[in-house]
Amino acid sequence: MTGIVDEALKQDGDDSLNIGNYIKALLSFIENTATPMTIGIQGEWGSGKTSLLNQIWNGLEKRDSENQDVRYKQIWINAWEHSLLCSPEECLIKIINEIISELVAADTQKTKAEKLTSGINKLAKGAARIGGAVALGMAGKDIADDIFDQHENSIKQLRQDLKKLTNEIKGLETNPFDKFIIYVDDLDRIDPPDAVRILELLKNIFNLEDCIFLLAIDYQVVVKGLEAKFGKQTPENEWEFRAYFDKIIQLPFKMPMSNYDIGNYVLELLSTIDFYSGDEELDEELIKNFVELSITGNPRSIKRLINSLSLIKLFNSLSDDLDSNFLKDKNGATIMFAMVCLQTAHPDIYDLLSQNPDFQKWDDELAYKVTQGKEKLEENYELNYNQATKQGEDFDEEWEKILFKVCYLNPRSRAKATNISRFLTILIDEFKADKNSEELTNLISNALGQSAITSVTTTENPNIRPAKGSYKPFYNEGFDDWLDRKIEDISIRAKKSKEEFSIPVEVFEKLKSFVDILKNDFGACDANENPDNDLTLHYSGNLTLKYKGKKTFSFWVGTSNPENKKRSRKGVAGGDLNDPQSWVMSSEISKNPKFENKPLFIEELNIKFNQYKPGYRVKSINPREIVLPGAGAPDIAHMGVISILDYPHDYFKFLVETSIDARKNHKDELFNRSKMKEIEDIFFKADEDSAEFKKAHDFIQNWNADENVFTIKDYKKGV
Repeated sequence: MTGIVDEALKQDGDDSLNIGNYIKALLSFIENTATPMTIGIQGEWGSGKTSLLNQIWNGLEKRDSENQDVRYKQIWINAWEHSLLCSPEECLIKIINEIISELVAADTQKTKAEKLTSGINKLAKGAARIGGAVALGMAGKDIADDIFDQHENSIKQLRQDLKKLTNEIKGLETNPFDKFIIYVDDLDRIDPPDAVRILELLKNIFNLEDCIFLLAIDYQVVVKGLEAKFGKQTPENEWEFRAYFDKIIQLPFKMPMSNYDIGNYVLELLSTIDFYSGDEELDEELIKNFVELSITGNPRSIKRLINSLSLIKLFNSLSDDLDSNFLKDKNGATIMFAMVCLQTAHPDIYDLLSQNPDFQKWDDELAYKVTQGKEKLEENYELNYNQATKQGEDFDEEWEKILFKVCYLNPRSRAKATNISRFLTILIDEFKADKNSEELTNLISNALGQSAITSVTTTENPNIRPAKGSYKPFYNEGFDDWLDRKIEDISIRAKKSKEEFSIPVEVFEKLKSFVDILKNDFGACDANENPDNDLTLHYSGNLTLKYKGKKTFSFWVGTSNPENKKRSRKGVAGGDLNDPQSWVMSSEISKNPKFENKPLFIEELNIKFNQYKPGYRVKSINPREIVLPGAGAPDIAHMGVISILDYPHDYFKFLVETSIDARKNHKDELFNRSKMKEIEDIFFKADEDSAEFKKAHDFIQNWNADENVFTIKDYKKGV
């Protein structure tokens, strides 16, 4: 699975949050309570109120099947759905109609006409008339006003009629139910004043024997809805809000978020998306602490977090420019989880880390760049700053003091500054980075780079470079800037300081000569200088040549241990980085139709090109398996690494020339993604006995075959 749906726990779902005892207690209360009774399920939006109601529903259903002494008629009302495009009074009418219909349907052996006496029939018809008028837009508000607007007698009569209805249904021999449990969900999605009005009317009308209401609404919504009546809540008038709430709700139940088994819940969700596959288990307590100090234990927020991690993992597995082993390492996965927690809860701090990942070195200069000293203009800043930095351990370190300053101007960050400080301190303690922060900084830099895909910011600053390792196509200013970024990336991978090595002169000169060839021999220019030129150079992860905006040719630079004969494209990052022989490069070229759209085999140099990203889909054909090519770019081929010093200039020119020729002169003949998809569709959908399937099958087999190359015996002549 690659994503978590943001929906309530099903009625028979697993209790991953471990709140089963609370549910059992509520079930026991509902079974034994006197009626009428109204229970208020309180909790912030996304805290799990609907999931709890679902579990209560399921629990009562199970007890129905096990115990015939008391039977329950359960009715579910979604208040928000009824409230769409109508007034609170009209919403309530719709709710009344649905409840009456469900009550009438309790006696399943008789038709509605047979079940109702003349008095009840009048009630049903009246409700139907009101509901019909509202549905048709026919003076629904006027009808609602006539029934509810200061007409106590109308409410009283409606309540009496409903009481008569419930008593009659209970008295029918064919009625199997003893209690009526009415759930009203999603009240907190309605405008607070309207939600309070609906609560009030429900209380007045359905105050009936054998009826139990479970209302999902947060107390703060009620407070907000009563501001017009009592004004803004203050310590002096708080009792008025509470008294009103207590009048409506006989039993308040607050979602026990502080007692959620967050660690277990998150680890189960991480397992669902296959986020981490290392041998060591992730630390459940550490995961819990990160969550509680950032996004808190709100299940909805946790699901958003998991979905972000799922997308990051997918991109990680597909990108050639990222460390694919990062999430297989316990430390890497832990840091990635922590950074996405920050990204979700505190994007301003996440952005600050992206620019300055070694947070233990944050100083006043950084603080001023962020705040421009505006925090000092706040009336109580000095008092609050002195209290925070002189009391306790949360803001006693220099970097913590800087964090306080940065957070102070943002009211939300200011309120969470202590949690953010403790969050970052956990990272220091966990990775023992109080004396040497290099390892932690490298891990953070890598995680920030890979998590940038799910970052949400309100402003764009083109002058801020993404974190090292970011997938984002940040285009460096030119060759020198690009090469400097490469050195930084290599130093991180090698777990060495950038200052410990410098690029060998021979390597620099060779790479610079390749760029000169692209500019002088082929007329390319840097994209930032002349983006309208046919051939443009883009200095991102690879150095890429584009023809009219289409990727045409690129090369990658890295380091590798000379003793490693395979020399993976990523590079081992071993050996002496100051040794020119440790530096390697790889090329990606456009496959040319004049070479049959095949990868090339350069016989003279014994260099073989491969399909771009091969083998990403599998179809079983008993007893064989066919691996489809990675068709993300079927018009591109890539070669293995070769020593930079062994990379001939004329060979470089040949690869560039054939790539440009393919894009410029044979674009209609290129084997592109759409052509590949046609073959894939036949392969997956056609009957395996058909000729078209055999044709597609043979094509795919040949495509992936090692011998499916075009041999160039003399690349200088293109022969």
